[in-house]
Amino acid sequence: MKITNLKKLVLTLISIVLIIIIIKYLKIINGLCIILKILAPVFIGFIYAWLLNPLINKLSKKYKRNIVCIITFLLIISFILGLLIILIPTIYKEIQEVITLLPKMFDTIQAKISKLNIDINTNKIIDFLITNIPIYIINFIQKTIKYLGIIVIGLILGLYASIDYEKIVLSFYKIIPLKYKETFIKLSTQISSNVHKCVNGTLLIASIVFVGDTICFLFLGLDAPLLLGLLCGLTDLIPYIGPYIGGAIAVLVAFTESKTLCILTIISCVIVQIIENNILQPIIMSKTMKISPIFILIGLLIFGNLFGIIGMLLASPIIAIIKVILDYLYTKKQNLL
Repeated sequence: MKITNLKKLVLTLISIVLIIIIIKYLKIINGLCIILKILAPVFIGFIYAWLLNPLINKLSKKYKRNIVCIITFLLIISFILGLLIILIPTIYKEIQEVITLLPKMFDTIQAKISKLNIDINTNKIIDFLITNIPIYIINFIQKTIKYLGIIVIGLILGLYASIDYEKIVLSFYKIIPLKYKETFIKLSTQISSNVHKCVNGTLLIASIVFVGDTICFLFLGLDAPLLLGLLCGLTDLIPYIGPYIGGAIAVLVAFTESKTLCILTIISCVIVQIIENNILQPIIMSKTMKISPIFILIGLLIFGNLFGIIGMLLASPIIAIIKVILDYLYTKKQNLL
């Protein structure tokens, strides 16, 4: 490792530690959570406008921005509704099937564990899971319905934000003191561009993993293939460790059915991950900013500990932002020398 890269690594780690100290010891996590809950639709709306702004800017060169924004919004809403109409009944049916199969699955696991002569009190674990998993699933569905309402409001706000996005950004720039304005605009543009590529690439790869795993599970005849494929796609959003979480759940379900199916499921998950790591990542993520795995793993541990799953999902973009700022400061320092 070069000295320059080592300095960047040390500075990034120090920055992350300082952020954690500020967040934890000033006790602002609860305050941030309250603000996020209250302003969630506003954040969703702005993220929607921010994500689509490059596309809308390109189309606005040929057509009126208002029309482009409205048509894009209607297409996205139609796509989401169509996807929900197709997926929700199937996923709901598969959840019911999984709940019905839970006692059988746990009995199979218990029988296979007992054959291995491992001294584990599985009865309490199984009773706990059988009792609580349906409750967790029902609570998850209820929360999902609640959050869908927030997302709908956020998307509507996003439509208006996308129409006036440039004006909103210019208004925000006016707040910045004149002597810092040029630096801030340059830095924010670079951050926005890099995070854009990172987010778009990650979402596209996760979607491909979802489709690929679902097709494999359907072909193998695994129970609840769509639900398991969706879990693999969602967990794939978490860098490095995410694919193993989703794959482990699918393998566990296959393990309760037969050894052959378990082995085939492992092989299918490995093949999808090989394709992702060696083909999709280089092609789709080739133009994104390169982030060291060390940064990502440390970020996952830190932000996951502070904010749970949401923190793990946001770890990469946050570290990307920190890295861009540090690169800018380092370049500026080199130019002054």
